[in-house]
Amino acid sequence: MLKTLNITIMLLFVSLCSFAKKDKPNTIIAKEIVINADIKKAWQVLGPEFANADRWSTVIKHSQANDSKSFNGSTCTERGCDVSGLGKIKEKILEYSDSEYVLSYQVYEGMPKMVKYMSNYWKLTPSADGKVKLEMKMEMKTGGLMGSMMKGMMKKKMSKMADQVIEEFKYYVEKGKPHPRKIKATKKQKN
Repeated sequence: MLKTLNITIMLLFVSLCSFAKKDKPNTIIAKEIVINADIKKAWQVLGPEFANADRWSTVIKHSQANDSKSFNGSTCTERGCDVSGLGKIKEKILEYSDSEYVLSYQVYEGMPKMVKYMSNYWKLTPSADGKVKLEMKMEMKTGGLMGSMMKGMMKKKMSKMADQVIEEFKYYVEKGKPHPRKIKATKKQKN
């Protein structure tokens, strides 16, 4: 009887802990990079040109604004992207600030079923030497048996992708043209 009671209490505790963590992301990937450019130039690419990420990111084969509405000054509130290895996704802006140089968006459609939530937060901070620090934080919540099994592999893959994305963003802002990797991928895509 005592053994059964202990098992019941333990299961109840595990269930409560799982329930308490339900809304919190179980994977966070944070990246930083310094960009040798004026903050306004970097913000132009990140904020006002949000719908045009396919110009500089190899991961994004195509992107476009899904509307012409504004969220706190943005040029659109949603974009659609065709992402390498994933397919078509839709993203909506959660936070946008021209004065704080902050952009946050959620992928609300197109992720595998095991991904229950996915968002991305970008912040630009100017430095005294005229450079810009970019901070990017991806948050992901997975669920189900597949989500539990694939969580580690997905975190590794998403981390590698985030490194590539911020490197290509930096290159595009600094040089005014796509990274050689993007140019190669675009040529390959057309053939």
